[in-house]
Amino acid sequence: MATKRSAPDSSSNNDSRPHWKRPKHQGVFQPKNPENHGKNSFKKAHTVNDLKKTVRNITRLLEKSKDLPANIRVEKERQLQTATRDLQIAEKARKRSEMIGKYHKIRFFDRQKAERRLKKARKALKEAEGKNKEGLKRKVEECEIDVNYAHYAPLEWEYVSLFPTRRKKEGEEEEDKGVAGKEVEKQGDSAMWERVRRCMDEGTLGDLREGRLDGKGDDDEGEKVGTKLKSVKKAAKTQRKDDRSAMGKKVQVEEEQQNDDESGDESGGGFFE
Repeated sequence: MATKRSAPDSSSNNDSRPHWKRPKHQGVFQPKNPENHGKNSFKKAHTVNDLKKTVRNITRLLEKSKDLPANIRVEKERQLQTATRDLQIAEKARKRSEMIGKYHKIRFFDRQKAERRLKKARKALKEAEGKNKEGLKRKVEECEIDVNYAHYAPLEWEYVSLFPTRRKKEGEEEEDKGVAGKEVEKQGDSAMWERVRRCMDEGTLGDLREGRLDGKGDDDEGEKVGTKLKSVKKAAKTQRKDDRSAMGKKVQVEEEQQNDDESGDESGGGFFE
């Protein structure tokens, strides 16, 4: 008769701590995050390179394959046009993302400094009396433009700081320590500053920030691809004309041969009569 096994000793597992506070076992598998999960995962998953490859492949196909059927050529041209447009949008989105990350901190500090200056100017205007008010009003208006400059300057452009700080270079003596890091006179892009002022009057600051107004910021890559697309379309149009003319000549020759055969049959019948 088999003997019963003894119950396990509960003293070894007598751990009253919650499971998340207990030490992990050495032999247990601990899953890790994939290598593509990180700050650069967006760039790895971006479709710009795939779209460039698609545009390049279709362009080569249309340039080298002169004997493509007309329906297939039209379909490929449409695919090329769609891929070109998608490439322009993707390039613009990538450039926008890079510029936002590059100048985010500079914009933030400029906006903080401009808001502090605006607050001081408004306080001085409120406390001023007499002739000084006109000058203080202009100062308040300038500070408002500075705040909007830091906030509404186009996100896709290179941002020129309003209040750059002077950093200490290597080899400078300690006596310049008080000067290093000190705020300098207001700078920035004067042309953009004037444009922000005009947009404030017109109520188009949001369009300026999003790059919907005319100006720079055009995608050079998109222009190049668009130019190439036009040349490919022109070559394809010429090829279709040649195909149609060749087809017309072929049909004309076949009709002439058919007419010759019919006339031959008629003449042959008259001979035997």
